[in-house]
Amino acid sequence: MTPFAVLLVRWLIHAAVVMISVAIVSKGNRANTLSRALLVTLVVAVLVTPFAFFWFLLIPGLIALIVWWLVYAFAYGLGPLQAFGAGVLQTIIGVVIDHLFIRGRLG
Repeated sequence: MTPFAVLLVRWLIHAAVVMISVAIVSKGNRANTLSRALLVTLVVAVLVTPFAFFWFLLIPGLIALIVWWLVYAFAYGLGPLQAFGAGVLQTIIGVVIDHLFIRGRLG
């Protein structure tokens, strides 16, 4: 598989995980579409990931958390606890998918 194809597959998998986690915490959310999930994963990658690399430092970690909550609140209309729940579910689902299916094959 070419590096570009791997990037697209990983992006689709991340978007699917976002959709599943949002569907669990906010049943019937009309904003939960693949196009929105793709946009949300892109925005989170651009805005949150640079701060998340320094999660062990207090201020960058708090900035990453707040920006992540704001992205989900505006994109899906989730409250703070729902956004936190979606994040926890994304982590759990992502670990399970990686462990059972991917096992590092996509980079």
